[in-house]
Amino acid sequence: NWWRTMALCALGMLAVALLTSIAFRLQVGFGVASFCYLLLLVLQSLSGDFFSSAVVSLSAVGCLDYFFTDPILSFEVMGPFDILGLVSFLVTGLIITRLVTSVRAKTESSRLQQEMLQRLYDLAQQLLALEPDAKDGSHFLEPFRGVFGIKAACLFDAANAEVYIAGNARDDLEKKTGEAFIHGKDYEISEKGFTARCIRVSGRTVGAIGFEGLENPDLTAGPLAALVAAHLERRHSFVHASRAAAAAQTESYRTAILDALAHEFKTPLSTIMTAAGALREGGS
Repeated sequence: NWWRTMALCALGMLAVALLTSIAFRLQVGFGVASFCYLLLLVLQSLSGDFFSSAVVSLSAVGCLDYFFTDPILSFEVMGPFDILGLVSFLVTGLIITRLVTSVRAKTESSRLQQEMLQRLYDLAQQLLALEPDAKDGSHFLEPFRGVFGIKAACLFDAANAEVYIAGNARDDLEKKTGEAFIHGKDYEISEKGFTARCIRVSGRTVGAIGFEGLENPDLTAGPLAALVAAHLERRHSFVHASRAAAAAQTESYRTAILDALAHEFKTPLSTIMTAAGALREGGS
């Protein structure tokens, strides 16, 4: 960011020098020159960097004082109206710069949030398309890598005591994800690009998710952990429902077998008479 700011300062001051040279050669007045400088400040402030715009504004004030205010080619200011004009230009330039940079920053933030929401929507659709079986393994994490461009992801499912890893993860990714679950706190190591979030459902921690190479973790890590929590709950509910259905079917089979055996033990006469009739028909 500092390199970008310095580059913007250099470009802005170069533009001020070029504008000053043209205006001085044309011998324009203070009003025309100050208006041209204001236009330049507006263009500079569109970059969204307030510091560089403020530096350019101060440079423009210095050029106005030196080249377009009596006495010419001197920083001395003779009349009070010239001082008022320079101060007014400086205040106006700073206000315009602040307003434009603020609006640009809010627009950029809104664009990032809209882009994040679209990515979250796409990710939610892909997760819903997955089969909620108990063997979804690490391929459950692949949509996270595809949609958000994450280098690696690690999921710890406390209910099954299983760890799933997708991508080329570092050795400490699994360790840090486990520590996040054990200590019940979120981790973030900026220099390594590592972020870990606890997965909580109804106030209890059911696992942890770790990301490596996630952009804007302050905005995206929380919603991603919420999507993981929803998927885990869906998966666990599916497993419990499958087990309940299997248990109900087993109980139905057991009841049918016991009823059949009980019927045979309670009424053996029909079976005996059928066998005796078959023996009579067969003769000796």
